[in-house]
Amino acid sequence: MNKIFFLLSLSCVFLSSKAVEVDEILTQKDNIKMDLMLSYSNIKRERGVFLPLQYQTENGDFVTVPTFMGEQQANQDYINYALNLKYGVNSDLEIFTLLNLYSSDIHFSQGSQFETKSDRGFGSWVLGANYQIKAEDERPSLLVGAMINMVERVTFSNQEHKNIEFKSYRLSATTYYTVDPLVYLLNISYNYNEKKEYNDLSIDKGEQLLLSPQLYFAVNPYSSIHLGIKYAFIGKSRVDDKVVSNSGSNISYSFGSSYEISSNTIMNITAEHSKQLNISRDSLSLGFSYSF
Repeated sequence: MNKIFFLLSLSCVFLSSKAVEVDEILTQKDNIKMDLMLSYSNIKRERGVFLPLQYQTENGDFVTVPTFMGEQQANQDYINYALNLKYGVNSDLEIFTLLNLYSSDIHFSQGSQFETKSDRGFGSWVLGANYQIKAEDERPSLLVGAMINMVERVTFSNQEHKNIEFKSYRLSATTYYTVDPLVYLLNISYNYNEKKEYNDLSIDKGEQLLLSPQLYFAVNPYSSIHLGIKYAFIGKSRVDDKVVSNSGSNISYSFGSSYEISSNTIMNITAEHSKQLNISRDSLSLGFSYSF
């Protein structure tokens, strides 16, 4: 589900000190919302083997970080630029389109040898929808979502890039409940990846199951803080039909704050730390949401 959508919208909801209403969570009918997001990640690898590493951006999309072959120690600076446009079809349904761009600089060493690899450009183009099944009353709400990567840029083991179409999908369910001044939110999602091929090369990324509880707390009438834990179970990943990472799980932690700049503009900042196998990642995201 579109995670930043909930992070920003829920801040508006409980800053207003009233129960969550669907017209505050979903984009209102015939209205448009625009989310701009800048995310920086520092990724450290104890061994720079080729892994199709994925992480979830604050827009809710999954981004594949370009990687490389070798046995080097690696330190990577990765920046994701995202633009998300959402349209309210009716009171229960919104559709959205998400564009990701990126820049990457990998500094790695092997013995006394040092090298830097840089890459930047198009990341992915995503289409999706969010639908409310049940509004919040004396019981929690329930919303479902679906996303598909229409086009995504894939880096293969020879470091060649190829735009691949219709190979990644995501389904999710989200529930939330308000106990003023707190909002409890739980998101469950499943990310499915088909095998991506180019000439005699291939990448088969493992499926991902994520469980993400979140808690929001109002600080004052204009700002809030939120924190959360994300549990992920990731299946086996293969490169050129060879297993490069076994199935396993990891936990990441996030903390952030939101500020209502005006009645139609919200700023959100989130920091996250995670460790997956021999890879650790620290990220900081800055986002703006504007309604018109």
